[in-house]
Amino acid sequence: MRIENHQLITDTATIDLPHLPTQARVRVWRVPNDYRQDGLFVSIQLPSDPEELPACDLAQCELALDAELPAHPDALLAETKAAKKRQIEAERDAAATANVTINGHVWQADKRSQDLLGQAIALAQAGLPLPPVWRDADNNDMPVTSIADLLAIAAAIAAQVQTAYQTAWARKAAVDAATTLDEIEVA
Repeated sequence: MRIENHQLITDTATIDLPHLPTQARVRVWRVPNDYRQDGLFVSIQLPSDPEELPACDLAQCELALDAELPAHPDALLAETKAAKKRQIEAERDAAATANVTINGHVWQADKRSQDLLGQAIALAQAGLPLPPVWRDADNNDMPVTSIADLLAIAAAIAAQVQTAYQTAWARKAAVDAATTLDEIEVA
């Protein structure tokens, strides 16, 4: 009995083993045929999983194989790509909401600030009065003299968001095209 090419080879059968992104332990028990028709109980245990044992009388069982199942290259590549994409998305979101500098002042660009800014601009465009001040990231009240003051902040935020997304799209495309772990890492 042996493991070859992610298959368990026995005297009577070949059993495909799962393609996992991490190394696992394979234990094969010979068990009574009334418990398992083929007489085998196969346990595949990830490092963080508890040991799985046959649910029959263990005195009638024999451990026939205890071996390592290496991470499957395709599964490892897929898992690494998914993790890298999650990292890229987190970095994109942080870049899209980072403070912006306009007219010598730093302005918050988080979601709440973007919403408030959009509401103030929409109200001003509808003919309502502009807010007399807009508070910068250092909590200084800056006078608002025209809608152009608010639009300049909004434009800087919009450009920052667009750049963050374009960068993320390019990096994700590089991840999708990657065929090695090193290529994924540098994407």
